[in-house]
Amino acid sequence: MSDVAVIGLGLMGAALAAVFQKNGNSLTVWNRTASKCDPFVEAGAHAAASVEDALAASDLVVVCLDDYPVTRALLEDPATGGQLSGKALVQLSTGTPMQARLEHEWMQHHGANYLDGAILNGPPAIGTKHGHILVSGDRSAWEQSGSRLDCLGGTVRFEEGDAGTASALDLAWLSTWYGSFVSIAHACRICAAENIDVERFMQLLPDDIRVQYLAGTVRDEAFEKRSATLSVWKKALVSIQTQADEACINGEFPDFVAGLLKRAERAGHGDENVMALVKVMT
Repeated sequence: MSDVAVIGLGLMGAALAAVFQKNGNSLTVWNRTASKCDPFVEAGAHAAASVEDALAASDLVVVCLDDYPVTRALLEDPATGGQLSGKALVQLSTGTPMQARLEHEWMQHHGANYLDGAILNGPPAIGTKHGHILVSGDRSAWEQSGSRLDCLGGTVRFEEGDAGTASALDLAWLSTWYGSFVSIAHACRICAAENIDVERFMQLLPDDIRVQYLAGTVRDEAFEKRSATLSVWKKALVSIQTQADEACINGEFPDFVAGLLKRAERAGHGDENVMALVKVMT
C-alpha cells in the first residue's frame, strides 16, 4: 500500500504528486497519458495500470482532473466504484458548490469518505508557505488524511459546513481577482488617456500587492510573464458564472468580465498574462 495515490498529472496534479513524494510519502500515480508518470516512477513511485489499481493502492486518493464530469466518468465503472469503500477521496478538480454536494452524495453512496478541495494558488506555490488549500466535506476524511495533506502548503485547512463550502469560498476569492484585473486595467487606461505614467498611479497604493503586481505588468508590458494564461482565467470564470445561475444570484459582474476576456482571447492574447486584457480596453 502507498501512503497516497494521485489521479491526474497535469500541471497542478504533478505539483501535488511531487510534493507528496518529496516529503517522504510512498506514492502511486495514474494519468491518462501514461508517460507523465515516468518522472515519478524514476523517483520511486508506482505507476498504476488503471484507475481501479490506483484506488486500490492507498487509503488516501487525491484527484486533480479538469472537472467533475471527467472525474465521474473515470469512477463510474462498476469495478472502479467497488474500490471506493473506506477510502478518503480528496477532489481537487474545478467545480461549483452544487457540483461538490452532488459529488459528495455519490461518493457516500459508494462508501467513500469525501473531501472537496479548492487550491487558492498556482502550481509553483504547492509545498511552500504560500500554498493555500481549503477542504470541506466529511470530517472523518479529514481525520483520516489531514496529516498527509499538510505538506501541500502553509495553509491546508478543513472548513466547517457542507461539501460545497470550500468551493464557495474559492469562487468568492477568485471573484476579487477578476475585479482587480478589470479595475486596475481600467485605471491604467485612464492614465494612458491622460498622458500620466502608470507608475504615478502605483505610488498612490504602495502597500497594495495586487496593484503593484498587476499595474506593474501593464507598466512593463510584461505580458509574457504568467503563472496562468488569460485563457486559463477565462475558463475558470465559467464556474463563477455557473454558480450564479445555480444559486439564483445576479451574474452581471462575471458575465461582463467574461465578455472582456473573450474579446482579448479573440484578439490573440489568450496565451499572455491576464492583464493583456488592457489591450482591448481602448
